[in-house]
Amino acid sequence: QGYGVEFVDMCDIDVVKAAFKPETKLLWLETPTNPTMKIVDVRALADAAHAYNSDILVVCDSTFLSPYFQSGLRLGADIVMHSVTKYINGHSDAVMGVAVAKDDAVGKRLKYLQKVIGSVPSPFDCFLAHRGLKTLAIRMERHEQNALVIARFLESHEKVARVAYPGLESHPQHALAKRQQSGFGGMLTCWLK
Repeated sequence: QGYGVEFVDMCDIDVVKAAFKPETKLLWLETPTNPTMKIVDVRALADAAHAYNSDILVVCDSTFLSPYFQSGLRLGADIVMHSVTKYINGHSDAVMGVAVAKDDAVGKRLKYLQKVIGSVPSPFDCFLAHRGLKTLAIRMERHEQNALVIARFLESHEKVARVAYPGLESHPQHALAKRQQSGFGGMLTCWLK
């Protein structure tokens, strides 16, 4: 029983559609992408996958935005994944992830796998994540404000060739980010000259 993986440019819907095969079971996307900060149209990709085969699971990694700035389930994803270690926890003192399923059957499958694989966080790690969740909103707003200031500074710096931050109007997918996100997050990438 083999598994195949195909990497494609998720920003080009036609390339993604051409990559679907009868045996395709899962479409994994990340938006914004790490480290290039590309924005992927979650709704368009989810619609394309489900039109090709309604059984394809669309999984969206929204780690860089957290659930505060992006709701992949509302955009058509079947499962949304976040690294709790990063923004949700906010203190990097617990290693944890979360997968949220739109469908009860998929959620039950994930819960079963969690039990049999043993990937259950400790009560203390859950406490730490809950502690961080209480300040997620204010932290995400400040991350975004600070990132925009830094991005604008870098964009005008003579030794910086390019800045990728979805909150900048110069970002190629700025309009898409505005449409599917409620904020731009705190991550950015720059290329030096």
